[in-house]
This record gives sequence, structure tokens and C-alpha cells, in this order.
Amino acid sequence: MTRAADLLVDALVAHGVDRLFCVPGESYLSVLDALTARDEIDVVTTRHESGAGFMALADARLTGRPGVAFVSRGPGAMNAAIAVHSSQQDAVPLVLFIGQVERAHRNMGAFQEIDYGRVFGPMVKWVAEVNDASRLADTVATALHAAASGTPGPAVVVLPEDMLDDDVTGAPVTVNRVARAAAPHDDIERLKTLIDEAKRPLIVAGGLLKANGGEAALRSVAEAFGVPVAAAVRHADLMPGDHPNYAGHLTYGAPAELLRGLKHSDLVIAVGTRLGDVTTQGYAFPAAPAPEQRVVQVWPDAAAVGSVRSLDMGIAADPLLFLDQLRAVAPETPSEDHIKWCAELHATATALRQWTGAAEAPDGIVFGAFVDAFDRLLGDEAIIALDAGNFGGWVQKHMRFGGGRAMLAPASGAMGYGVPAAVAASLRHPDRRVVCFVGDGGFLMTGSELATAMQSGAAPILVVSDNGSYGTIRMHQEKHFPGRVGMTALTNPDFAAMATAYGALGLRVETAGEIEEAITTALSADRPVVISVKTSLQHISAAATIDSLRTANR
Repeated sequence: MTRAADLLVDALVAHGVDRLFCVPGESYLSVLDALTARDEIDVVTTRHESGAGFMALADARLTGRPGVAFVSRGPGAMNAAIAVHSSQQDAVPLVLFIGQVERAHRNMGAFQEIDYGRVFGPMVKWVAEVNDASRLADTVATALHAAASGTPGPAVVVLPEDMLDDDVTGAPVTVNRVARAAAPHDDIERLKTLIDEAKRPLIVAGGLLKANGGEAALRSVAEAFGVPVAAAVRHADLMPGDHPNYAGHLTYGAPAELLRGLKHSDLVIAVGTRLGDVTTQGYAFPAAPAPEQRVVQVWPDAAAVGSVRSLDMGIAADPLLFLDQLRAVAPETPSEDHIKWCAELHATATALRQWTGAAEAPDGIVFGAFVDAFDRLLGDEAIIALDAGNFGGWVQKHMRFGGGRAMLAPASGAMGYGVPAAVAASLRHPDRRVVCFVGDGGFLMTGSELATAMQSGAAPILVVSDNGSYGTIRMHQEKHFPGRVGMTALTNPDFAAMATAYGALGLRVETAGEIEEAITTALSADRPVVISVKTSLQHISAAATIDSLRTANR
């Protein structure tokens, strides 16, 4: 006889789950008890369920396997909902386990009772409540399979607390393997012909290439065919920024100079990206529903291929297998036209990354100057976590990515991701320097996970851009209602003093002359660090100042 809670842990171990994130709750006490007797799984106790969910997402992005989080019923599940949404938006595999009221009390309005099928159904790939303990192991297998197969995303498993104490006889632990489909040979040959015929082909590379050798496969194909690579939003690390085939990052509000160059392409090959509205700059490039260029899309889920735009070719295949197949039919040398086209795009992307502005303004440091200095001082094996906000535009524009440097950032635009992601990254790769860039608004959403870092032995560097504002919303106010702003100003605490209270190293940067010393000190520290940067609000984004926005709207 085996207790159901122990069977659940057996199932996780059988699937290779070696770390999970949680806020402990009484609705799954038996699972917590089962985990105390096992050392195969590292359990990271977080300070908020949103932090647990974000850590699981970052861990999934780094490992290529589903992230796992456990939360209690009701409020715990709702706090974790932001990670479920981000999992769906970012196509990152996540399995969320939620405690539930006793089976006898279901559908009676019991304390913290929620129908999770109705709450999460439209957002997740699969949701199941386990009422029969003998079905627990195969439910876990199905959830992990659902999260990782086709379009990766979230799955939810609901665990009635009394079920977890049931005894199970002879319930097998099953592992459902995820299928990987290759492209038909005829499609590979046809695509090779399209590339040969094109004067200006372009690869748009997305997040499904972020693990398991995807970057190397992408680089090999790009070099062999002489095709430039533009990164989908939040995936600038897929191709080294100094590589001749790197053609820029299709992020929020990509520079006009970059877009002008990319739009001259006559063939777009989208690999591992759904070509959503941000990557395509509002469905403008490649346009939907009718693109101006020939478009080929490669994605493992046939239902998502060509769903919003007409395609010349749609290939439902594993992106890594596809790249291996395409590499096998590459020419001995790329065409001169392709090499020239690569050089044009790379020159534009490289020029845009150069920092030439002032380091300070009357109201604080221009954040680009801080990012530029960090880029020069940071090693090539760093992991850089980005929260959501305007400050990130400076990082994405002026920081080098790829070539060993990884980017962790939510395409969902969820604030609060950065600090938990940095903690998870530091735990997964303790030998690599992990840096998080976060705004003052985002830090006060999940910055309490600094306590988790201190407790678990993680040692990220957290850079807080403190401009006293919800900067992105303030920017949009200035665009649409110039001079009429409200509700976006923030009165902030002393972030460096907060760090000290947690036991971390707290540093404050208020002038340009303090930038390099603070960064050098942080990089030499052996514990978590918070660098609070007094940032100019006037220089509200990497592309505009408040004054320029007001002038443009007169």
C-alpha cells in the first residue's frame, strides 16, 4: 500500500522533476510531508504564489522541461494565476498543482472552494481534479505531457486534500513521452528552393529554440545559407549580437530604422515563434492576414500554423528537428546576395546598439548609460532577467545577448517576473552570474523574493531603476494626454536599505560617477545584491523623452 501523496512524489521523480516551487498550504499537507522524506526534489519555499509561479516558468525556460509549482486552494491559486497566463502567452510548459477542499464538501461553497476547471479552462491546455487516488500517477503523466507537447503551455492538477491520504494498491507510475515530428522531406526541398530563389530571406527565431541546443542549430543554418536572423520578442539571446547574421530584436516598439531594413525581405521563415502581435509590430511585419512577403512558419502545433495569416508554407514540426533537416540540404557556400543582405541588416542592428547619449540629466541618471557600463563589465556567461517596463528598452537595445549570455523575460508583459526569475536562474546555474533589471513598480510587486534568495542560497544582482513612476503608463499618458498625468507617480522606499534589512548588499547610484564602482562591487559580491539607480524620468524610454512626446503632440 502506498499513500497517494507519496505516489505523487514518485511520479514527479519518474518524470525527472528535480526542483519545484511552492508556498506551503494546509490543502496539500500530505504532499509536503512526502517531500520531506525525499531528496530527489529540491523544494524552494517562496514568499508569494506569483513568485513561485514565475520561478517555475524561468526554470522551465532554462531547462526545456515543464516547470512545477504547488499552491494552496483559493487565494493561493488566484495568486498563481499570473504565471498560468504568462505560461500560455509565452508558450512555456508549466504544471500547477493546487490543493482542493475535501471531496465530501465539493460543490457546497466550502471554505476557499473554487471550480478550477471553470476558472482556468479557457487559459490552460488541460485541467483535471483527481478524485480517485488510483488515477493520480497517470494524471500527473498526462499533465506533464500536455504542458510540453504541441504548443507548450500550462496544465493544472487539482488535489482534494483527503484524496492525498488515501492508500493506493498497485498503481503504476507511468511516463508519457512527448512526440517530436520532423518536417516532410518534400517540404524541406521546397523550402530550400525558396531560399535559393530569394534575394533577401530572413529567419525570425522564437522561444522554442531556447533550450536543448536550439541556438547552435539556428546559428549553423543561418551561416550555411547566409540568412540573417531577427529574434522574436524577448529572445534576443538566440543569436549573438556581434554575429554577422544577427539582424536585430523584434521587441516592443522596435526602432524604425530596423523595421525599414527588415521589411525589404522577400522571404520570412518563422521558426519556433507564433508571430504574435508584438513580434510582428501589430501584425504589420509579416502582415496579417495577407503578408507582403512569402512567409513560412515552423511550429509543432498544426492548429497554430497559419491561423491568423496566409502562408506560402506551413510546417508542423519540432523546430530543432526542422533546423537539423534544413542544415542537411544547405549549399556548400551561401550566395553573395545573401551575404550582402546579412551585412546590411547587421550594420543597422549594430549601429542601434551603440550608446552615445549623456549619462545624466537634471532629474537623474539616463538609464542607458548604466546599462552600457554594465554591458562592458559583465561576463559573457551571464543570465539576464528582465521585468516588464520601459527600463527594459534600454537593456534590450544596449546590452549584448547571445554567445553565452541568456535572456529571461516575459513576452506576456507581466510585471513582477524579474526578481523571481533571477532567483530561479541563480539556483539552476550557481556558477553563472545572474543579473535582474527591474523597475521600482515591479520590484515592489515581487521583490520580497529576495528573502527566498537569502534562504535558498541564490545570489542574483538586482538592479532597480527608480524613477518614481509607473514609467510605461506615464509614457502612454504623455502620448495620448500630454501634460495631463495622474495615478502613475510612486513614493518609493530606500531600496538599498531594504536590501540591507534582508541581509543582502544594498548599493545606491545617484550620479554617473558612481556607476562603475557600484557595478564592480556587485560583481565581486558573494551574496545577493540590490543596486538602486536614481533614474531620470525625463528620459522615460530608450526612444523618447517626456519633452519630445509633448512636442510631438502639440
